[in-house]
Amino acid sequence: MVAVAFVVGVLVAVMRAKKEGISEETTLDICVYVMISSIIGARLFYVIGFFDQFRSNIWSVFAFWEGGMVFYGGLIFAAGALFLAAKKNKLSPLKCLDIACLSAAIGYSIGRIGCFLRGCCYGLECSPPWGMHFSGVEGTVIPTQLYSAIAGIIIFTVLAHIYDRKKYDGQVFYWGLIVYSVYRFLIEFFRAYPSHYLGLTASQWISIAVFAAAIIAARMMRSSAAFSKSIK
Repeated sequence: MVAVAFVVGVLVAVMRAKKEGISEETTLDICVYVMISSIIGARLFYVIGFFDQFRSNIWSVFAFWEGGMVFYGGLIFAAGALFLAAKKNKLSPLKCLDIACLSAAIGYSIGRIGCFLRGCCYGLECSPPWGMHFSGVEGTVIPTQLYSAIAGIIIFTVLAHIYDRKKYDGQVFYWGLIVYSVYRFLIEFFRAYPSHYLGLTASQWISIAVFAAAIIAARMMRSSAAFSKSIK
């Protein structure tokens, strides 16, 4: 499902990029860097958060196909790779990030279906009919993977709406960070996550930081766009 998510994400990126005058060849080249970076980042964040699982067999760190990735890690590494790749190809990084946001949203939704099929990233214990049983998990739990998949589709729809009406480059990217961070902060309350820091999970703390940074950046870009328009 991760492979399907990448394929669909690339197709969405190619279609959007063409409308922005970016060639298919350039888009595919950038997508390769983004995909590799996202896998490395997602795996690295997981290993750091759950290093005890790898102490007995350190080489299993590289077995990412067995599962165990953190979306925020992939997002951060992918955004960094995309920024550098856009600069290298003399493209607007913010314009490219706007395009990538749509791909990330639909890819996230598909990827979470993979989590559901594998039986990972499930929620807290819950009785039927809302609770489901997964192999290797005692009792029935909330299928938060399905909630996340639905959230990904909703986020994609919202961002597509914003994209068609955006007033400046970066607007879709910043709103994507805002909407995702709010969703992720809330869904974490229902996920079975063993590690908490001051009552919140690591992803919730990251969500707070991402939300604040995106709000500030969006306000600054909006003010800059309004100022540029007034000068014209």
